[in-house]
Amino acid sequence: MQCHFCLLLSFLFNLSTAKAQNETVTDDYKVYQKQHQQLSCGVIDSVVFQTVLHELLAIDTTQFTQNVDLYHRDLVQAYSSNWLYSKNENDLRQALYHGFRIKNPISSDYWNLASHFVRLKDCEQGMVYLDRYLKETPAKQLMPPMDIWILKNDCKQAGTDDYKVYRESQLKLSCTPQDSATISTKLIQLQLLDTTQFTKNMDAYYQDLGWAFYRSFPLYKDSILLQKSISSYLKQKELSSNDLWNIAFIYYHLNECDKGAEYLERYRRVTPSKIKSRKKQQIARMKKGCT
Repeated sequence: MQCHFCLLLSFLFNLSTAKAQNETVTDDYKVYQKQHQQLSCGVIDSVVFQTVLHELLAIDTTQFTQNVDLYHRDLVQAYSSNWLYSKNENDLRQALYHGFRIKNPISSDYWNLASHFVRLKDCEQGMVYLDRYLKETPAKQLMPPMDIWILKNDCKQAGTDDYKVYRESQLKLSCTPQDSATISTKLIQLQLLDTTQFTKNMDAYYQDLGWAFYRSFPLYKDSILLQKSISSYLKQKELSSNDLWNIAFIYYHLNECDKGAEYLERYRRVTPSKIKSRKKQQIARMKKGCT
């Protein structure tokens, strides 16, 4: 799952620096929190995260009677930040522990709970808190749609090792016109997918990826997309007649006429004559630039 370092780091404190400052004794954790210098977004260091975590844990919280939720929220962020380096599940479990100790949770707390449960492969609980987050967060304040998709997708992906089964729950690109946002989103989603989770029907994945690159070309007019489309199609163990047709069409479009002719002939060999006859005009247009 993607992480926004600035959001995480904004909750962390340089407690050792604070010891040199004049502190006001207070029973309000929010006041105490403000006395400490925040780390900048440029500081990304595992030692710093560990130091912050240890110093937060060393605070005597019995002195605080107000805004104690902020303390647990800081610990949630400290543990999750430490996990980025440690990859120790115990850090996530501790983040959940302190998340549940927040008496008056806000929408970001539900997002954190959902994220940590999903990272721990507890998708049922993850989706419970994601639904809570979506219901209680104003539309304008929601996380970016791609972040939400990634969180949901991690669970859908974990539920099967068959790409075709997984694909049934996903956005599909059709031959009919679709808006540019839909096409771009689909291509990004396919490229972000952790394909190591799938052991069955991976040909369908490379077919989808090839089609997504192909459909993206009219949006950006970049021939690299067509080259990536061919590369994706050719990663399949077996090519269908539609795959052969698309590859031939792309090669002709790239003015690689010999390759286009090769795949067009392969298409002809596996395609019934009644289908070929309907495409004679298309074939003539494809070959026009090569004659």
